[in-house]
Amino acid sequence: MQENDPLYSLAEIAIAIAGFAAIVVAFKRNADGGWKASDADHFLGMLVHSIAAVLFCLLPSVLDVFIEAPRNVWSIASTLLGIQVLLHVFLIFRLPSSGRYTRMFMVVGVMVAGLQAYNAFGSGGMTAAYGPYLIGVMWHIFHAGGLFVSLVWVHAADIETSGDG
Repeated sequence: MQENDPLYSLAEIAIAIAGFAAIVVAFKRNADGGWKASDADHFLGMLVHSIAAVLFCLLPSVLDVFIEAPRNVWSIASTLLGIQVLLHVFLIFRLPSSGRYTRMFMVVGVMVAGLQAYNAFGSGGMTAAYGPYLIGVMWHIFHAGGLFVSLVWVHAADIETSGDG
């Protein structure tokens, strides 16, 4: 399936984001060597989104080996992606470190899961197609990248200044 080429490229991006985890681990520690709870959750989220993106980028190729019809491949892949996104949203919503804005943003995750359900089970010309599935994979990529940025972003309040002037 030629449609998988962009998915392979996205898998490489997701692997690169996960690879930056070593940088985050090396530099994102408090003075006492620990992590803030929100930083730990963001770090774990970055890894989970990266791994999920890689798995869902490779899933259509694996399904293509066993299933002849491309529409069935996208239908099954969208079903699995939609279930994973819904579970992910549910778990993020329950995290104690999830603030109001994080929980409000989970509406986008529910919409992505709904798009996957429509792609798998809906009617019309856009069902069991590559495009909606790609949107679901991109949701993971954007989240992983956003969480990486939130981890390496240095807030002005966290910068220690010396009294030398």
